[in-house]
Amino acid sequence: AKKERGIMIIYTYIFCWNEEKILPFTLDHYEQFSDRIFLLDNYSTDKSVEIARKYDKVTVIPFSCQDEDTYDEFESANLRSTIYKDETYGFNATGKADWAILVDADEFVYHPDIEGILKGYTEQGVGVPRLAGYNMYSKEFPKYKKGELLTQKVKQGQEALTECKPVIISPDKVDVKFSVGAHFHSKATGQVLPSVNSDIKLLHYKNLGKEYITERYNQLSTRSSCTNKENQFGEHWYSKRCHKGMREGFDDGIKDCKKIIE
Repeated sequence: AKKERGIMIIYTYIFCWNEEKILPFTLDHYEQFSDRIFLLDNYSTDKSVEIARKYDKVTVIPFSCQDEDTYDEFESANLRSTIYKDETYGFNATGKADWAILVDADEFVYHPDIEGILKGYTEQGVGVPRLAGYNMYSKEFPKYKKGELLTQKVKQGQEALTECKPVIISPDKVDVKFSVGAHFHSKATGQVLPSVNSDIKLLHYKNLGKEYITERYNQLSTRSSCTNKENQFGEHWYSKRCHKGMREGFDDGIKDCKKIIE
């Protein structure tokens, strides 16, 4: 009904597994401008689902990969590429929303006037906004307090080409096919018409303290499916060599990061 009256509608799809620490920040952020939020939960064993159900705009959608204790990159990429079109349970953005946002729980699309910039893109016929990607850094995980946004607490980061992916689409104009890992080689087809500039930032809030990122790597290292390991997908989660590189990369990132948000 809102779309028929010319009011812009945004649906956000968030992929989640055991994200109880960052999820309140994530939902507070997207609650600001989303009409509906769908939490695609890969059978979390922490308080993620409990937290999500406190938000009126959130619908929790459980999904599994092979079995409840594994994560498969192929299956996740396929779900990410189709969920916004799924009419089976009314989760579809097609025919209902002007924009669909498809992100992981630690990915924040950001612009000081996100609704204004997206409205302008709609008027210009843009199908897929160009994004400027950044990895964000903080020495320690920020303390959560309702009303204090993560984008206000952590403003330092580094430019990251891997974060320039098509996570915002106009669902009635565009089909998106996410690659394994949903970074490079993800493609959008249809009435794509990208925006001229990268006005919107995609902020990856993974590096929120060495203790936090080490804990996440250790948690995720046990969940890769046989398919992932056979194809070396997501190797950074379970390889000891990559874990060492992660710790060194974090130190370098803290040293070299710059202010991204004013």
